[in-house]
Amino acid sequence: GNKHSAGKIWLIHSGGYYEVEKLKYVPPEKIPELHWYKWEAYLTGLSGITLLFIVYYFGGSGFMVDPAVADLTQLEAVAIGIVTLAGGFVIYEAIWRSPLTKLEGVMNLVCAVLLAVIAGGLTHLLSGRAAYMHVGAMMGIIMVSNVLFVIQPGQRRMVRANAAGQVPDPAWGGAAKQRSVHNNYMTLPVVFVMIGKHFPNTYGQKWNWAILLALFLVAAGVRFFLNMFDRGGRAAPYVLATAVVGAIALALVTSVPMHGGAATGVRVTFDQVDAVFAHRCVQCHSARPTDDAFREAPNGVKFDTKQQIAGVVAKIKLMAVDTNAMPLGNKTGMMEEERALVGAWNAQDAP
Repeated sequence: GNKHSAGKIWLIHSGGYYEVEKLKYVPPEKIPELHWYKWEAYLTGLSGITLLFIVYYFGGSGFMVDPAVADLTQLEAVAIGIVTLAGGFVIYEAIWRSPLTKLEGVMNLVCAVLLAVIAGGLTHLLSGRAAYMHVGAMMGIIMVSNVLFVIQPGQRRMVRANAAGQVPDPAWGGAAKQRSVHNNYMTLPVVFVMIGKHFPNTYGQKWNWAILLALFLVAAGVRFFLNMFDRGGRAAPYVLATAVVGAIALALVTSVPMHGGAATGVRVTFDQVDAVFAHRCVQCHSARPTDDAFREAPNGVKFDTKQQIAGVVAKIKLMAVDTNAMPLGNKTGMMEEERALVGAWNAQDAP
């Protein structure tokens, strides 16, 4: 075999078979043919930060601020978000560029604790949706910076050494591999946060920070299983089983309504809940929104007529009874009694 080989695998993909071999050395004549995996990370990171600024920082205080969580202005909330993104990156780099990286297991635990502290802190300062997004954005920035500042430079030093006929320093590849492993485990949590706005029963819950961390643990378990399965790791099936049980437990926990919703002996009329919608919802959900953040009804949901309301009863329950996801940032000050009233109406088959 090749003395420079670090492993080989056969793959089947897109209608063909592939023999992939990992080498510790590349012949100089092959260097111009190398494909660098970097633009995918850079463009994803750039587009994500751009959307964060457009939607959350320039999109109105409803996305960032929840008065029930903390009495902040939009500017204060944005400042907290930016400090989180920058501070998270600085702390991560300080840890993994220090001599403490030799204690890799301990440092992984330290980072997990810091992540829990940041998630808990943000959910007590920003709206649940913004808190989730900033935890994910912080991890996304770390992933992109790993590629830009560690993985790519280390690989370029290896290539230059190969071109000069020298043996690359193993530390260059070791650092790149370490950061690649970090990115590997952060991928699923970041993907969840990217689509997380579609799951208000996570960020809209009272214990949303704990739910986020539990989701990350489940994702880590799934990733560990995927990494170990093809290697024949004996613990892989048990880790996957634990992750599945954790996912089912999370689904059950997040399905419990926050604001009751049980049917009562007192009949709730449509006029009663329509008055709640008129005071708390139609500012955004109308053919002519009056809220400063929206020119069109979000997601096309309108409460102008009985027929329109009847078509979104299930969404109303999810957003305003099961969770606190709506009104957005509770800008209109919807009260617990009003949520309970809507919940009871819904439990009575929404007459």
